[in-house]
Amino acid sequence: MKIEQIDKNFQLATPSNVLEGKAYYSLPCSAFPHYGVLYDEKIGFHRLDPLVAQKTSDGVNYLNKHTAGGRVRFSTDSTTFTLSVKYDELTKMSHMALLGQSGFILLEEGEKERKVARIFPPNFNNDSGFSGTTVLQGKGMRNYILYFPLYNGVRELTIELDENAKIGNGRSYRDEKPILYYGSSITQGGCASRPDNSYQALISKWNNIDFINLGFSGNGKAEPVMADYLGSIDCSIFVCDYDYNASTLTELKERHYPLYARYRELKPTTPILFISKPDFEYDAYSLKRERVIRETYKKAKALGDENVYFLAGKTLYGKKDRENCSVDSCHPNDLGFYRMAEKIYKKLISIDEKYR
Repeated sequence: MKIEQIDKNFQLATPSNVLEGKAYYSLPCSAFPHYGVLYDEKIGFHRLDPLVAQKTSDGVNYLNKHTAGGRVRFSTDSTTFTLSVKYDELTKMSHMALLGQSGFILLEEGEKERKVARIFPPNFNNDSGFSGTTVLQGKGMRNYILYFPLYNGVRELTIELDENAKIGNGRSYRDEKPILYYGSSITQGGCASRPDNSYQALISKWNNIDFINLGFSGNGKAEPVMADYLGSIDCSIFVCDYDYNASTLTELKERHYPLYARYRELKPTTPILFISKPDFEYDAYSLKRERVIRETYKKAKALGDENVYFLAGKTLYGKKDRENCSVDSCHPNDLGFYRMAEKIYKKLISIDEKYR
């Protein structure tokens, strides 16, 4: 028996190509397990079934290729790491850091702490992709996690390591089904400055549980086809952040409870956490919208559903320095996301200690 048969960290992966002392790996491949994203040769990385995306709306079909929540975990003893990415386009917004929108970040993972190995921001003037390289510190096998862009598609992704570097699958997530998040641009990650600063990524750092981000900027509208798809996903809990993208109070009333009802029909026992939006003071209808969501929760409880929970969005930023929690009185900055993560994490633990 060989050591690589009993310890995956000593497996030698097969590179796509070897050139001048470097080994190249085209993702996806077994050496670099990916989480939170799917892959198709025609469209690259994406987040949900392309046919479902097409049936839902043009917006969801477009945003499906944004890799919010995508990650790769691996371990290696390589002394160098190079990332090469190809885009169909480069997303640029005036109020969100380009690194968070379209870049990658590589963290070295310890048992309890992480440190930044390298950020990979795209070239602002290159819409087709970029490459970045770094020297990896330390000796022996080290664990890493690579976070994908929040607001950009990734057509192709290549990782380059030393030619004879060992590769393992990195740290594993706990033996729990992933947490499923559905909602709006805030759910997608706007406007975090780094891909690992979305509230879902922060919670996952704290409890080491996998997650799926189905936030669609401006397009989380609780369509029936989306409700069916959400109900097809095997998850440990469904965090329903649907509020923002209902264009009117009437639309929210028409769609919020039916989303719950259809999901519960497909998933009779999966816990559901309803959340309302955090920036209530900037929308005259925010508290009325919150009441609509709370009514869904109350009605479900009245019908005997003991697996539904509610978290008021107005509590997510806290009371002090609320004005410093968003970039535009709507989308959270890193402080806003951190405070959201703290409150949602605490709520998850109150639902079940396994989320600690």
